[in-house]
Amino acid sequence: MNSFAGKEESVRRVLLVDDEVDILESLRELLEASIDDLEVLTAPSGDEAVKLLKEQRVDILVTDFKMPGMNGLELMRESQRIAPKTPRVLMTAFPDLQIAIEAINEARIENFFTKPLDPEEVVRVLAAMLDDRKLVSQRERAFARAMDVARRKAEGGEDT
Repeated sequence: MNSFAGKEESVRRVLLVDDEVDILESLRELLEASIDDLEVLTAPSGDEAVKLLKEQRVDILVTDFKMPGMNGLELMRESQRIAPKTPRVLMTAFPDLQIAIEAINEARIENFFTKPLDPEEVVRVLAAMLDDRKLVSQRERAFARAMDVARRKAEGGEDT
Protein backbone atom coordinates (compact mmCIF):
# COMPACT_ATOMS: atom_id res chain seq x y z
CA MET A 1 0.00 0.00 0.00
CA ASN A 2 1.41 3.42 -0.88
CA SER A 3 1.54 6.29 1.59
CA PHE A 4 -1.17 8.19 -0.27
CA ALA A 5 -3.62 5.34 0.23
CA GLY A 6 -2.90 5.30 3.97
CA LYS A 7 -3.45 9.03 4.24
CA GLU A 8 -6.58 8.76 2.09
CA GLU A 9 -8.05 6.14 4.43
CA SER A 10 -7.33 8.21 7.55
CA VAL A 11 -9.48 11.12 6.36
CA ARG A 12 -13.10 10.66 7.30
CA ARG A 13 -15.56 12.20 4.85
CA VAL A 14 -19.20 13.13 5.11
CA LEU A 15 -21.06 14.26 2.01
CA LEU A 16 -23.91 16.68 2.77
CA VAL A 17 -26.53 17.26 0.08
CA ASP A 18 -29.17 19.97 0.29
CA ASP A 19 -30.43 22.59 -2.13
CA GLU A 20 -30.47 25.14 0.72
CA VAL A 21 -26.92 26.53 0.78
CA ASP A 22 -27.30 28.04 4.28
CA ILE A 23 -28.15 24.60 5.71
CA LEU A 24 -25.16 23.06 3.91
CA GLU A 25 -22.77 25.67 5.28
CA SER A 26 -24.17 25.55 8.82
CA LEU A 27 -23.97 21.77 8.95
CA ARG A 28 -20.48 21.75 7.44
CA GLU A 29 -19.23 24.23 10.04
CA LEU A 30 -20.95 22.34 12.89
CA LEU A 31 -19.52 18.97 11.90
CA GLU A 32 -16.00 20.19 11.17
CA ALA A 33 -15.90 22.00 14.52
CA SER A 34 -17.33 19.06 16.46
CA ILE A 35 -15.75 15.93 14.93
CA ASP A 36 -11.99 15.42 14.67
CA ASP A 37 -10.30 14.42 11.42
CA LEU A 38 -13.40 15.13 9.35
CA GLU A 39 -13.65 16.52 5.85
CA VAL A 40 -17.13 17.64 4.89
CA LEU A 41 -18.01 17.71 1.21
CA THR A 42 -21.14 19.54 0.12
CA ALA A 43 -23.36 19.32 -2.93
CA PRO A 44 -26.38 21.52 -3.74
CA SER A 45 -28.09 18.81 -5.81
CA GLY A 46 -28.38 15.09 -6.30
CA ASP A 47 -26.55 15.28 -9.62
CA GLU A 48 -23.57 17.04 -7.99
CA ALA A 49 -23.57 14.48 -5.19
CA VAL A 50 -23.45 11.61 -7.71
CA LYS A 51 -20.39 13.20 -9.33
CA LEU A 52 -18.65 13.46 -5.95
CA LEU A 53 -19.55 9.88 -5.03
CA LYS A 54 -17.96 8.69 -8.26
CA GLU A 55 -14.79 10.73 -7.66
CA GLN A 56 -14.11 10.26 -3.93
CA ARG A 57 -14.53 7.81 -1.10
CA VAL A 58 -17.28 8.99 1.24
CA ASP A 59 -17.86 7.52 4.70
CA ILE A 60 -21.42 8.79 5.16
CA LEU A 61 -23.93 10.37 2.79
CA VAL A 62 -26.43 12.78 4.37
CA THR A 63 -29.09 14.17 2.05
CA ASP A 64 -32.23 16.21 2.20
CA PHE A 65 -35.34 14.53 0.84
CA LYS A 66 -37.05 17.40 -0.97
CA MET A 67 -34.80 18.89 -3.66
CA PRO A 68 -35.45 19.99 -7.22
CA GLY A 69 -34.47 17.44 -9.82
CA MET A 70 -33.25 14.26 -8.14
CA ASN A 71 -34.87 13.95 -4.70
CA GLY A 72 -33.15 12.41 -1.69
CA LEU A 73 -34.62 8.92 -2.15
CA GLU A 74 -33.54 8.84 -5.79
CA LEU A 75 -30.05 9.94 -4.72
CA MET A 76 -29.98 7.25 -2.04
CA ARG A 77 -30.88 4.59 -4.60
CA GLU A 78 -28.20 5.83 -6.99
CA SER A 79 -25.62 6.00 -4.20
CA GLN A 80 -26.42 2.40 -3.30
CA ARG A 81 -25.34 1.43 -6.82
CA ILE A 82 -22.17 3.62 -6.81
CA ALA A 83 -21.04 3.11 -3.20
CA PRO A 84 -23.04 0.25 -1.70
CA LYS A 85 -21.15 0.15 1.62
CA THR A 86 -21.57 3.88 2.32
CA PRO A 87 -24.11 4.49 5.09
CA ARG A 88 -26.94 6.82 4.12
CA VAL A 89 -28.87 9.31 6.25
CA LEU A 90 -32.00 11.12 5.08
CA MET A 91 -33.08 14.56 6.32
CA THR A 92 -36.57 15.89 5.79
CA ALA A 93 -38.82 18.69 6.96
CA PHE A 94 -41.78 16.60 5.85
CA PRO A 95 -41.82 13.48 8.02
CA ASP A 96 -44.05 11.00 6.29
CA LEU A 97 -44.43 7.34 7.16
CA GLN A 98 -44.41 6.31 3.48
CA ILE A 99 -41.15 8.21 2.84
CA ALA A 100 -39.57 6.60 5.90
CA ILE A 101 -40.65 3.11 4.78
CA GLU A 102 -39.32 3.66 1.25
CA ALA A 103 -36.06 5.08 2.60
CA ILE A 104 -35.48 2.12 4.88
CA ASN A 105 -36.62 -0.63 2.51
CA GLU A 106 -35.49 0.65 -0.88
CA ALA A 107 -32.63 3.03 -0.18
CA ARG A 108 -31.28 1.17 2.86
CA ILE A 109 -30.83 4.29 4.98
CA GLU A 110 -29.27 3.92 8.39
CA ASN A 111 -30.76 7.00 10.01
CA PHE A 112 -33.42 9.63 9.55
CA PHE A 113 -33.29 13.27 10.75
CA THR A 114 -36.27 15.60 10.79
CA LYS A 115 -35.88 19.33 10.26
CA PRO A 116 -35.42 21.54 12.09
CA LEU A 117 -32.30 19.57 12.97
CA ASP A 118 -31.10 19.12 16.52
CA PRO A 119 -27.37 19.97 16.21
CA GLU A 120 -26.36 17.83 19.21
CA GLU A 121 -28.22 14.80 17.86
CA VAL A 122 -26.71 15.23 14.37
CA VAL A 123 -23.17 15.40 15.79
CA ARG A 124 -23.76 12.48 18.18
CA VAL A 125 -25.28 10.20 15.53
CA LEU A 126 -22.76 11.00 12.78
CA ALA A 127 -19.76 10.73 15.14
CA ALA A 128 -20.99 7.30 16.27
CA MET A 129 -21.52 6.20 12.67
CA LEU A 130 -18.01 7.38 11.73
CA ASP A 131 -16.50 5.53 14.69
CA ASP A 132 -18.35 2.36 13.67
CA ARG A 133 -17.06 2.71 10.10
CA LYS A 134 -13.51 3.13 11.39
CA LEU A 135 -13.74 -0.06 13.48
CA VAL A 136 -15.17 -2.04 10.58
CA SER A 137 -12.39 -0.75 8.31
CA GLN A 138 -9.72 -1.72 10.85
CA ARG A 139 -11.19 -5.22 11.18
CA GLU A 140 -11.33 -5.62 7.39
CA ARG A 141 -7.67 -4.54 7.01
CA ALA A 142 -6.56 -6.91 9.81
CA PHE A 143 -8.47 -9.77 8.20
CA ALA A 144 -6.96 -9.00 4.78
CA ARG A 145 -3.45 -9.00 6.30
CA ALA A 146 -4.09 -12.33 8.04
CA MET A 147 -5.43 -13.84 4.82
CA ASP A 148 -2.38 -12.57 2.92
CA VAL A 149 -0.02 -14.15 5.46
CA ALA A 150 -1.96 -17.44 5.31
CA ARG A 151 -1.90 -17.40 1.50
CA ARG A 152 1.85 -16.79 1.42
CA LYS A 153 2.43 -19.61 3.90
CA ALA A 154 0.25 -21.95 1.83
CA GLU A 155 2.07 -21.03 -1.38
CA GLY A 156 5.47 -21.50 0.23
CA GLY A 157 4.53 -24.74 1.93
CA GLU A 158 4.93 -25.44 5.61
CA ASP A 159 8.15 -26.67 7.17
CA THR A 160 7.19 -29.13 9.89
